[in-house]
Amino acid sequence: MRNSRFIVAAGCCLLVALSAQADELRLFTHTAGNGDTLIKLAKRYLVNPDDWQIFTRFNVIANPRRIALGSLIKIPVSAMRIESAPVEVLAAQGSVASSAGSVGRGSKVVEGDKLTTGEGAFVTIRLADGSTLTVQPKSIVRLETARQIVNSGGVTDTVVKLDSGRIETSVAKQKNSGARYEIRTPTSNMGVRGTMFRVGADESGKRGQGEVVEGLVAVTSSAPAGANVSGAAALALRAGFGSFVEAGKPPSPPIALLPAPEVTMLPAQIQSPDVKFVFPAVPAAVGYRAQIAIDSAFTNLIANASSTTPEIAFVNLPDGALFLRVRGVDVNALEGKDAAHAFTVKARPLAPLLSEPRDNARSSSGRVKLAWQVSTEAVAYRVQLAGDALFVSPTIDEKVDSNMTLSPATILKPARYFWRVASVNAKGDTGPWSPTLTFTVPTDTLVIKMSGAGDNRSIEIAGSPAPSHQVQIARDDRFTNMVSDRVIAGNKFALGDLPVNAYYIRVRAIAGSEQPTGAWSEPRLLEIYPLGGGWWLSEPPTPISATAPANR
Repeated sequence: MRNSRFIVAAGCCLLVALSAQADELRLFTHTAGNGDTLIKLAKRYLVNPDDWQIFTRFNVIANPRRIALGSLIKIPVSAMRIESAPVEVLAAQGSVASSAGSVGRGSKVVEGDKLTTGEGAFVTIRLADGSTLTVQPKSIVRLETARQIVNSGGVTDTVVKLDSGRIETSVAKQKNSGARYEIRTPTSNMGVRGTMFRVGADESGKRGQGEVVEGLVAVTSSAPAGANVSGAAALALRAGFGSFVEAGKPPSPPIALLPAPEVTMLPAQIQSPDVKFVFPAVPAAVGYRAQIAIDSAFTNLIANASSTTPEIAFVNLPDGALFLRVRGVDVNALEGKDAAHAFTVKARPLAPLLSEPRDNARSSSGRVKLAWQVSTEAVAYRVQLAGDALFVSPTIDEKVDSNMTLSPATILKPARYFWRVASVNAKGDTGPWSPTLTFTVPTDTLVIKMSGAGDNRSIEIAGSPAPSHQVQIARDDRFTNMVSDRVIAGNKFALGDLPVNAYYIRVRAIAGSEQPTGAWSEPRLLEIYPLGGGWWLSEPPTPISATAPANR
């Protein structure tokens, strides 16, 4: 069975002229069985069983006491017996109110009920024929009619009134010509007959648009109150095309819908509850709409977002399997073809925030204390410390119960270290790792000394037998604003013509492999004075803010 989908927004000036017929014109079709007579059919279907002669007004029947097997008998719906049709809430998210009381999964909705959704809220209901209808955020929807024809095998009569906001609905193919599924807004009616399409409108009600995903839709302009539009030509809109309608004007010619965005490169595994999906721009798109659901049919929506650029952000997504649906929007506000992407979030228990040592810190010794902040749901923590960023062979891999600190039992050797922490909840489930921080335990053997005087300024490295050294000079003590980075032979080098200013300098040893093997020395503050070629090199590491301004 093929389904139909469309989206409706309040104030729409579209009229989809497929099956929005008045009850007195709507005809139910009965296929005659063995032994059927008009009197039997009247007792089975009609409100007034004695009014069997009504059949003769819509059918040519030679013998009312004997109807040929397989004959198609048309019956006016307005004369038929009806009963209430069941409507059930499949899912509810956020602030959802109902005129009938509280709304939640399994709640019943009956004819006449009104549903109101708040900011970021959704509610999905299932109708008697299997159709589903999802009310989008900030919408008001009334279930005007929820009925089915008695003894018809489940032929339904459904009318939904959208006062404001948006609706997305997946409509089951109607079983009989007497069935009706209709969406009404203050200015339009949309009837569904085995077609997949979407409808939207601005809040002013002066402009609407429709996009056909599957099948064929007839579109006409709705008329102002009291106007006569009988005989107005309908626009036949086929799959892959859309049209917009402005108040008092005919529909625009068919416009090809934008292609679906490319989403195959999006991540399948996400370790944060907050995520930004970035994808290639769709040519001619001026915006994008995206939704997150917990099912591939997008019945249970949990988030909706829009953007003017090809990147959509969502916050506080739940753990588990989720589904993304995204489409481009063109200059006419027509929404293009959908792209879907399945992904999994594993973000909980959330990783703690690391405190000390701070990133790129330099320890004063090999005795280091790792510290982090408490994390929600965590009853313990897993801590790793390694000499490589991939943690292939961790120096430390320990579980810490309740405490937010860990001091390695052994003194760390001079080197660069990487560390990270993950939370463990009461069930023993370990969450994702925190961002990795790094720190350095400096060597105690390399000492930088001043050598020379006047214009012959040079540096000597004491306590190192290495054949060569790497020397860095920077404007900051983290060495992010680099002035010089070079490798020298031996242990002495000239500073050259450094401009007058304040700098930081550090060195490390290089073995015969020409790769740095030692840790960086403690940074020294180097100052070049403007007069007489004077210069100065600090002994202990001194913050630049406490010694000299950044620029002299």
